[in-house]
Amino acid sequence: MLNLYLYKNHFDELFEENENIKSWQIVCPSPQRSDLYRDYIIRKGHARNTETITVAKFLSDHLNLDDEQKKLSKSELMVDLWTFWKSSVNDDYEKFHFCFELFTEVRSFDLSGSLIEELSQLATLEKDCIAGLMRFHTYLETYNIVDEQKSYQLVSESFRPQEDVGYIFIGFDHLNANQIDMLKGMGEKASVYIPFEKSIFNQCDNKIFWPNWVELEQIKEAHEIESISCDYISIPSGRSAEYLSDLISGEKQILSFSNGLDLTQVNSILLAQKRFKTDFALFFTSVDQLISKVQEQLNLNKGHLSADELVLFLDKLALTNMNEKSFMLLKTILAFKKEVLSFSEKATVNENIYNSDLKLLKEVLGLNLPRTSVVNISMKDTGVIGTRDNLFTSERADNQYLYISKDDLGALSSSQRFSNDVLVIFSAFGPLQSKNLDIIILRNQLRRFIQGGGNLILEEGLTHGSSIAENLFEGVELNPTHAQASERKSFGTIYSQKAAIPEKLSPSFIQTYIDCPKKWHLKYAQGVDLDVSSSAFIDRRYIGTINHSVIESYLELHNQYDRGILKELIANTFKRFIDEKSLLPEKIDIESLKLSVESYCSGIIYKLLEIKNESNVEFFFERDISKVNEKYKGSIDLIIKDGDDYYIYDFKTSGGAVPTKTDINDFRKIQLLAYYEAWGVEHNLKGGGYLCLENLKDSIFVGEEKFFNEFHSRTNKIESYKKEEFNEFMNETMVSMRSAQSWPAAPLNSGICTFCVANPICAKGGDK
Repeated sequence: MLNLYLYKNHFDELFEENENIKSWQIVCPSPQRSDLYRDYIIRKGHARNTETITVAKFLSDHLNLDDEQKKLSKSELMVDLWTFWKSSVNDDYEKFHFCFELFTEVRSFDLSGSLIEELSQLATLEKDCIAGLMRFHTYLETYNIVDEQKSYQLVSESFRPQEDVGYIFIGFDHLNANQIDMLKGMGEKASVYIPFEKSIFNQCDNKIFWPNWVELEQIKEAHEIESISCDYISIPSGRSAEYLSDLISGEKQILSFSNGLDLTQVNSILLAQKRFKTDFALFFTSVDQLISKVQEQLNLNKGHLSADELVLFLDKLALTNMNEKSFMLLKTILAFKKEVLSFSEKATVNENIYNSDLKLLKEVLGLNLPRTSVVNISMKDTGVIGTRDNLFTSERADNQYLYISKDDLGALSSSQRFSNDVLVIFSAFGPLQSKNLDIIILRNQLRRFIQGGGNLILEEGLTHGSSIAENLFEGVELNPTHAQASERKSFGTIYSQKAAIPEKLSPSFIQTYIDCPKKWHLKYAQGVDLDVSSSAFIDRRYIGTINHSVIESYLELHNQYDRGILKELIANTFKRFIDEKSLLPEKIDIESLKLSVESYCSGIIYKLLEIKNESNVEFFFERDISKVNEKYKGSIDLIIKDGDDYYIYDFKTSGGAVPTKTDINDFRKIQLLAYYEAWGVEHNLKGGGYLCLENLKDSIFVGEEKFFNEFHSRTNKIESYKKEEFNEFMNETMVSMRSAQSWPAAPLNSGICTFCVANPICAKGGDK
């Protein structure tokens, strides 16, 4: 029989009430929840006579197909139905995708076609969608296709229970109509249980909730929510990583209220030896890179390619990436080629690949590429970073901290994929998945967590004006405590490892330490890339590199200014740079950036050509300084040699990047002066400066100036600097770097933090 087992505290109460059942098979919806319940069973001493598996494994073990039936995965079904849709409806992929999603939802309620007949009467659904639903159903029936929903029906019919084995289905957020029918069919042949907390069942007052479709006779008892009190820790918005790093230490366990751990979020929490497991989209970036390249080929060929042409392009691309040892992208290309070949062989309509086909193939590729989970490895772990799933099997909560953010509550807000009139028809065929039931379950878990001694950490403003928070914490008196300022400061000295400091230092290495010791330590000791960047855009660092390359290439190859040549050089530089860095910027962004680079480079190129043609000088670009001094390493952007005299210049893209006279005189910006000291050891150095590419009038010069006189005045010229004081300052700074035991978050000014990715989680020491 099928039994909705209503337990009071924990589901394993049913073991004691059913001692006649010798063995148990526990079926869970996912590997993650299987792991949780397996661990719980082991802790409770029931492992000897229980087996915990996923529902996918259960279906695989019990599904028996005859020779005429064909099992298809979601990706295989998508390809078949898209081919069918293109041939009989239209080539609009967005409309197909909506129809496909609606069709898969329909099949979770009804396999007979009756529900589609009901939906066909709705004026709100387009005729193409209705036609698609009917054709999809006919296709599956005609060719005996077995999808996931059909599997439930077939297992119900063919299920053969093991002797003296009880079956427990647990951990499901939702059971659809087909799953419930399968369990009822199994219940006619074996003892099948769905454990469900009794206090939650008493609150299931809506007929659309799935427990009401399993248990029709059980009378619900009156339920009153008892008032309890809870002290919680309030932390500022956007500062979670910093505060969690401070608050959670030792054997404490931190739980995120989200459904799954985000790898970036976990890595931002500065906690050593905390065990965690999180899903990781291993091929996410490489899929985007590949699809971008294929899209470009389609655009160059009027929006389509033959499958043979596309395969030839993929073969060449695969060879290039194999030679470059880009194995992740190579794996993606080979997998995509396999999908293209399979797709093109389905029907003659698929022999040419269009933009709409590419959208389908991208989705299919994402479904079929391997997925992975990431775990940390350490000799010894001290506690766990987990998710709210851990609340299912939690017994002892006094060492646990549950963090809830506004984003977590946002994920619980109701969102409907389909219109209300569609949902009304659905509700006549089976239970609807409901956020309201999710909130009831989570509310009970939160109360048990609090009453078990668990600790809450809430983002500031979480409960203000939120109906979801009001429902979650109904009957809970929340009493906030705020983290003290001293706790915030501790972020500055969490890690004690020192950076490896080479014998010769680059000015940028030293400048980072002057800017902020914490930023320097994060970058050079902990290896954190602190600049905001993404494969989706070309950031400010890259623009500077492109500017330098364009200026150098033009001056080396040409003696006259020609805008056409400059634009072609910029386009080629961008193409090479994007390929080398595997970037995926939008086309409109690239065109805009090309214009920006042209505006940055045209003025300085014109001026340098004038100097080159009118004076007997030599230009040296990116000249290495490490061989001409004992202290510093690095490259000077431009050196102009005039006879025996030298002038050195550093390019700055905009006026905001050019140091002020005060910055230079007070040694707050040391790059140019360090270059002066290095190059002046063996050369007769006369002058130089920072050249502002955006507007040469915003440049600043040090020492004599011979070539850019029209751009400097008394306000942007430094006659000389205090050489001995500068060298003394640099020596003291280097000693401090080598001997420091702590690295406070003390930025020189607020501008230091603008493009630093640690900014949202950094406890700043304020401006100095």
